[in-house]
Amino acid sequence: MSDPKLSSDEIERMRTPLWEQAKEALRAGDHEAAEDLIDQAVTQWSSLQEYSINWITSLLTFIGEELDEAAVERALRKTGDEFVRPRRTSDTKWDDLPASARAKIIARAMVANFGKVEVEEDEEKIILSFQCGSGGRLIEDGRYEGDHAYLKLRSSGPQTFSRDELWVYCAHCSVNNEIQPVEWGETPTSIEFPPEQAGDPCVHHIYKNVGDIPESDFVRIGKTRP
Repeated sequence: MSDPKLSSDEIERMRTPLWEQAKEALRAGDHEAAEDLIDQAVTQWSSLQEYSINWITSLLTFIGEELDEAAVERALRKTGDEFVRPRRTSDTKWDDLPASARAKIIARAMVANFGKVEVEEDEEKIILSFQCGSGGRLIEDGRYEGDHAYLKLRSSGPQTFSRDELWVYCAHCSVNNEIQPVEWGETPTSIEFPPEQAGDPCVHHIYKNVGDIPESDFVRIGKTRP
């Protein structure tokens, strides 16, 4: 006996994203069903996000172990040149945006990536402290320890923020968010301080006046102020 055929209703549900189904439920006045569908969509996205960050980190680990740590930077630079830089191209330079706008953009992206954020402000900068939903999650989950551990970069230099070691996933923060923007004649996306151990937040400094970024923050990535 052959498997039963899918009904037309089942096929339509398979073709319709959960968030669109949630909209339909809202239009029908079924708020409980809409909330349930939204929760299902978030669960699906979380599963895909976990898959993606592990895929990326596994590939970067392979590159670093099969070639060397410099090859990790070259791979990230390719991403920066071909994908990140076009995203920064607009009529308004990142440097010219108010610090409040820069902070909101960074926070929205990190929170959408399942992070949590605490916000502080002093006279010169906005401070965002994240429990990171991607790189930080890998650290919290112990993916850099034990069998099949992901790579920790140990060649102290610009790509490790001049630290003795850095989680390989977090190297995109130094290369794509700080080093390359300076090379493009711009300001870093923010000044980042990734976790040094499980439980630490990832801290971002967003300076109100980009000219107030300390010289030491450029030195640690091997650059001078643009």
